[in-house]
Amino acid sequence: MMRSVILDVDTGHDDAVAIMMAGRSLSIKLEAITVTAGNQTLDKTVRNTLNVCSALSINVPVYPGMSRPLLKDLQTAPLIHGESGLDGPVFTECAIKSEKEHAAVFLARKIMNKPSGEITIVTTGPLTNIAMAIRLEPSIVGRVRELVIMGGSIGQGNITPAAEFNTYADPEAASIVFSSGIPITMIPLDVTRTVSLTPDRLAHLSQVPGKAAELFTASMNFYSTACSKYIGESAAMHDPCCIAWIEDPALFTTVKKYVAIETLGVHTRGKTVVDMSGVSKKEPNAQVALTIDAERFWAVLEEALLRYHNLA
Repeated sequence: MMRSVILDVDTGHDDAVAIMMAGRSLSIKLEAITVTAGNQTLDKTVRNTLNVCSALSINVPVYPGMSRPLLKDLQTAPLIHGESGLDGPVFTECAIKSEKEHAAVFLARKIMNKPSGEITIVTTGPLTNIAMAIRLEPSIVGRVRELVIMGGSIGQGNITPAAEFNTYADPEAASIVFSSGIPITMIPLDVTRTVSLTPDRLAHLSQVPGKAAELFTASMNFYSTACSKYIGESAAMHDPCCIAWIEDPALFTTVKKYVAIETLGVHTRGKTVVDMSGVSKKEPNAQVALTIDAERFWAVLEEALLRYHNLA
């Protein structure tokens, strides 16, 4: 049975791959895409989302949301994602426009109008839209089936030694979400970093026929070069891991743990503090992924790209 999913993104390179995977998934009924600032400013992340959807004929409404974090200034990632937020691909004129309703308002309205437990939210950027939707309509907390989050880390970060980019980008929003009571599955940096796009893997996927593979190759050429240059490692498929969770949870091992968000630490702001040993004695509030079968993930991704082979 297909799951009704709203995808919340800050579309950069790995978000774009998540959109590709969700757009023709056999497991997902993609209801809408909501967009926040993060990898780039909101105008750019919305444009990138529309461009990907237009190029691949993904016909879902796109809702612009929060243009900045709840309290702090916006910090984007131009070194990794470029000035557009999705440097590399060249898009033709976009054939679709975004909706006028604010993403947070849409999320609250949509979830309240659907049967309880029907909507799954997959979020691959800062949690600002989700936090604002909770503040607008607290009753959605008991109506969301699952919130799948690419964010946080058990160990080290990638924007600071302690924090992962998405939770660092808006720690207050992350704190609201993790303390909300929504059923959460957290796919942390520790897991996503193990899904590494090697040059051989990129060369193989570039031979897959179809528009999605062409877009994947053009975007990953830029992303891989930037990751190698600025962080000294291969490009990781961070955000697509969330779609893989919906497609096949058996790819992952998980544990239920209590997760808190550090909002005050001088050196640890934005850190997801995962109580692996249970010393806090607090009830778990998240299912936390520990491992992923990377080889099987790549097979899932390749199958997703192939579904666009006959796209006119």
